[in-house]
Amino acid sequence: MTGDERIRLEGVHLNVGRKRIALRSAAMHYWRHAPETWATSLAAVRDLGLSMVETYIPWGVHENADGTFDFGATDPRKDLGRFLEEAEAAGLYVFVRPGPHINAELTYFGLPERVVRDPEVQARTPRGNAVTLYFPPRMFPVPSHASERYFDQVDAWFEALAPVLAPHVWPEGPVVLLQIDNELGYFFRNGPFCQDYHPDAVAQWHGYLEERHGSREAAGAAHGRRYGTWADAEPPTHFDLDALDPATTTESAIHRALCRQLDWARFQERLLAQALGRFGRGLARVGLDRLPTVHNLSLGDGGLPVSPPELEAHVDLVGFDYYHPAASDTRALSAIRRRTLYLAGTFGAGYAPELGVGAPPWFTPLTPEDSITAALAAMAYGLRGFNLYMGVDRDRWYGAPIDAQGRTRPVADEWRRVLEACASLGLAEATREAKVALLWPREYARLSRATHLLGLASPATMEAIGAEPTAACRPDSFGFADVIQWDWFDVLMRVAAALRAANVPYVFVDSEAPLARYASYDVLFAPCYEFANVPRLARLEAAAAAGTHVVMGPRKPMLDDRLMPLDSVALPAVVAVDPGTVQELVHEWIDRFDLARPYPALGVDTAVHRDAEGRDVALFLINEGPARQAEVRVPAGRAWSVARDVRTDETFEGDVLHVPMRAHQVRLFALEGPSAEPGTEGAS
Repeated sequence: MTGDERIRLEGVHLNVGRKRIALRSAAMHYWRHAPETWATSLAAVRDLGLSMVETYIPWGVHENADGTFDFGATDPRKDLGRFLEEAEAAGLYVFVRPGPHINAELTYFGLPERVVRDPEVQARTPRGNAVTLYFPPRMFPVPSHASERYFDQVDAWFEALAPVLAPHVWPEGPVVLLQIDNELGYFFRNGPFCQDYHPDAVAQWHGYLEERHGSREAAGAAHGRRYGTWADAEPPTHFDLDALDPATTTESAIHRALCRQLDWARFQERLLAQALGRFGRGLARVGLDRLPTVHNLSLGDGGLPVSPPELEAHVDLVGFDYYHPAASDTRALSAIRRRTLYLAGTFGAGYAPELGVGAPPWFTPLTPEDSITAALAAMAYGLRGFNLYMGVDRDRWYGAPIDAQGRTRPVADEWRRVLEACASLGLAEATREAKVALLWPREYARLSRATHLLGLASPATMEAIGAEPTAACRPDSFGFADVIQWDWFDVLMRVAAALRAANVPYVFVDSEAPLARYASYDVLFAPCYEFANVPRLARLEAAAAAGTHVVMGPRKPMLDDRLMPLDSVALPAVVAVDPGTVQELVHEWIDRFDLARPYPALGVDTAVHRDAEGRDVALFLINEGPARQAEVRVPAGRAWSVARDVRTDETFEGDVLHVPMRAHQVRLFALEGPSAEPGTEGAS
């Protein structure tokens, strides 16, 4: 294949041959619509200002009861090839999501019933029972992401799909992007001891222990147990530190028992990442390896048993789903900010494979204004690409801008204005400069998951409904100076709040991100306690050596994340991070590194985005509280004269912008006017 025939993913842009397109699309489910409506609906998607349509390809819909497959021979709604041809005729590229799991509010989440009913496929509870998903429209046993039987069945699905899909892959057809599986997270049954105890998962657990500790004997010593055979190395089925008597148990014994719990939490992440790799290799074997790949994580990502940087080893781009009642809930805007700053810092670009436009009827009610507000808030903090889910309405869904017959609703005009602004302002290419990064400490997040008390209401579930991912953890200190499973998140949010109060842009970077992410900031704050991950500490050391100002606190680590004595590491100084010192710490960074505080305002967040020449082109105002009059100070020497609201065309001028803001409102302003020399904008 020549360079002009390749599809390459760069950030959130697709280079399709010599053409560069932004990663923005809208969802339409072909099998849920009469084929005679396809052309009208696809044209309506294009007329929103989008160049791509997205669709799931549901295994359970295409497979017949006798094991054969129908791709339109019997049911015209299932004619995938015709749908792809009509998308191409409408001038649209296509983003496909063939699963195997797709959810899509389908019974069995799009999997064939025979697969989920197969005992060899089913994930297992600690007692060996099938893991049942309690989720509309029907409860069902979920597959194990370790089951070899499941992988064999998935491979057969991919083999059946490939002859239909491959002829439509670019340059022969419109298909340019591929998602592998959907919302990895143990099918929402992701409490610390919900699953997976499938025999194939337990075998992987043993392999993981050998890889992590070097041998069965070393694993036993790390866990404070004797493992005569691997069969003795059973995974924990509950938080078994409860059985230890604190009056007679040494601190070392507590740490050995805790190490086993942390190993289990880490293994759960590894199992899902390996499954994603298996699915990807299966798609490559059937000839679909020319397509860039993505994966999406659901709401509650801060508490999921998933390491997004580890997933990135198996796909080209990891994104988050956004379903937030943003126009009515302060917590929603706060969650959008935290999640998007994590994507921007950890991956360099934010992408939403599902940006909720409407919702299923059993989900949190969402209005059109909720959806647009969520989109604007996410773009303010660095979301660069998104898929409007749904773009075209269908059964088990409401609120899309295009109805099931392909007719546009009034809200389509609102989306058209927003999408036109994205294109005209070049937001996919623009940058929101941040010189401060806050490290998301993966090892402490695992401790929070391991010590979670509510079982089925997992940390991910708690976060998805508005709580913190550390909510409902045990209050034990395990011999440490702090209750680490609570404290790490509080410390991180305390520093973030101080930066926001000082109008200093920042991002979150996952502690398992590569060194290049660590070393690309002037200041890097890393929560640290008595134990820490050694590779993370080594990256901090390397970042400090490369010139990044690394700040750790509130404790100096003395143990590694196996809770063994830490070998000598040249660590930066440790600072206290308490309410009395954090403001002083942030202002020290501002003075020392001349940190820009662009467009400061009291009571509202601001975010400015610059083009490749360094000109300010877009300004976002985010009001998380009640209605107010925002006063935004404009930097001297700016290269624009008028701030125009892209939704209302209302304009503002002057050195201070006096902007009325509704409660929970986000406004996007195009910065327009006479040109000036690039790079002349100052900070105030």
